[in-house]
Amino acid sequence: MTSLLSDINVQDLPPGLGGARPVELAATRYRQGGRVQYHITIPIAELIRLVQRPDPNRPLQGNRKVDPRRAKKFAEYLLKNHDWVSPAVIVRVPLHEVAFEAKVELPDGTAWGVLRIPLDVVSEIVLLDGQHRSLGVFNALELINDRITRLRETIAKMREQGASQEAIAEEERRLAADVQIRRRLGEEHVSIDVAEVGEQHARQMFGDINNNAKGVNPDYTTVLDQRDVVNRIAVQLIESHVLLQDKVETGQSTRMSPGNENFLGAKGVADIVRSVLVGTGRVGVRVEDEISKNMAGSTRKVEQFLDVLVAGFDDLRDIADNRLSPRELRERSMLGSVTMLRVLGATYHDLTKSDQASGKKAWSRAEVEDYFRKLAPSLRRIPVGPKDKFWLDTKAFVAGGTAPMATQGSIKSLVSTMEAWARNGLPDT
Repeated sequence: MTSLLSDINVQDLPPGLGGARPVELAATRYRQGGRVQYHITIPIAELIRLVQRPDPNRPLQGNRKVDPRRAKKFAEYLLKNHDWVSPAVIVRVPLHEVAFEAKVELPDGTAWGVLRIPLDVVSEIVLLDGQHRSLGVFNALELINDRITRLRETIAKMREQGASQEAIAEEERRLAADVQIRRRLGEEHVSIDVAEVGEQHARQMFGDINNNAKGVNPDYTTVLDQRDVVNRIAVQLIESHVLLQDKVETGQSTRMSPGNENFLGAKGVADIVRSVLVGTGRVGVRVEDEISKNMAGSTRKVEQFLDVLVAGFDDLRDIADNRLSPRELRERSMLGSVTMLRVLGATYHDLTKSDQASGKKAWSRAEVEDYFRKLAPSLRRIPVGPKDKFWLDTKAFVAGGTAPMATQGSIKSLVSTMEAWARNGLPDT
């Protein structure tokens, strides 16, 4: 043993071996708002080693509570999309606890060099902006690792049980695809801005970030986000259907409001598309894949619904022909409400779909048009009066309202009621 140790050349060992070595990162040092800050880039999979996992049950002092659903969506986005994008995460480190060795000093006051963060200080790194993206990274790595583990176990069991080579090969292809995704997360990078500030200053930074950030208008997001098949269909119809052409607010300059000259906002169109395609259900991964594979057919189905609206409601024919303004429509009919149009879309979905279990047959276009014509006078009774049992009994309205309540429960209840009216006859008004 002694002779073996004597053969080791100590100079060949990594420096600092056996001690708590600091985290060393290539960085740019710069000043912003009187603060010293550092800009670094790290592999996205390494983010979990540098920041603490955000806890939805314990919001950081001076920061907002984390929404797990929003983080989960970012995780799914990371795993699904090779061309993902993310702005920089902003964190803070305590004053005078990190060291920076400048390698190149530039005339503008910035410098390139090495940022050293002592290992015991890493636990004091606090997120200022990017909590949901950071938690999403934690979730993404857990999801992909779980998938890989399950696939390996499945393949091992299939081999033990003598499964066919074709079946095993299919699982191996899935495993290889997931391993490649995990490798991608280790090879692609995210940027981090590190602010060297005290706690009070950090709180002010967080407040300033939120006060000065401009949220993206949901209508504009609908137009921009063309990964979503529902958005793609919505944009196609906005550009092509007579009821929507030049009558939709895209959100680039203003928000959709009751005083807006447009008929609908782009997000409202997407919500109507969704209601026609899935009723009051949701567009999950499987459903989205089915719609994407038959996008032309799905688009035609929504086009047919819009055609039925124009044919069944004179007010909407007047909107299409520019004889009635959207603002005038909102003053005279519930058809000016995107919530009511969503309800009509979901009702159309249910009426045009057969159900063998309940014996319901699928309605024809002519039958739905006829029903809409009968419904039209009741839609003009706004605001809803305190004794209007026709609408109040649906539990989807409040007296004085001009449209249904937009909660999921209210919408589901009203869709169910309106389908029953169609099949069994309208109640007395």
